[in-house]
Amino acid sequence: MAAASDAEILTLYRGGQVEAAFRLLVAAHGEKVYNIALFTLNDENLAADASQEVFIKVYRNLSRFKGDASLSTWLYRIAKNVCFDLLKKRHPERLEEDQERQLASPAPGPEAETIQDWEHRRLRDAVAALPEVQRMAVNLYYFQQYSYEEIAEVMDQPLGTIKSHLHRGKSALAAALPEREK
Repeated sequence: MAAASDAEILTLYRGGQVEAAFRLLVAAHGEKVYNIALFTLNDENLAADASQEVFIKVYRNLSRFKGDASLSTWLYRIAKNVCFDLLKKRHPERLEEDQERQLASPAPGPEAETIQDWEHRRLRDAVAALPEVQRMAVNLYYFQQYSYEEIAEVMDQPLGTIKSHLHRGKSALAAALPEREK
């Protein structure tokens, strides 16, 4: 079954079929919201919690959606804000402990994980090391395939600022990953 469009979801919602509209919204956007959270927070449990919080906020506030932006842009802006709020709540010393724990944890055996998984984890770790705004911009552009304009709308920042975040993020990733692993 194909994912419902934002217009179909809004039509159902405005027609009084709130539960059906919400189920379609989660089915259509749940994976992207989780991926935004995962790349922003670099923690699967926090990403799951953040995703749940995003959809709770959307459920409570969908009646306030004015349509100034697309439904997906509005939803991803909420996801960005929830993730940034979670990052602000975490103490810097805990962030350092998490990074040290990741570096110290033993790698799984070769039979349990492919080289592609290892490279994906290295890339995810490198993205996670970026400053918050660069990490969000890189995630939306490279992993969620948003345009510059859409990213500017989601992040509520000027287009030039978004281009700068992407350039700096890409430069930092190039420096963090050896040439043969790019």
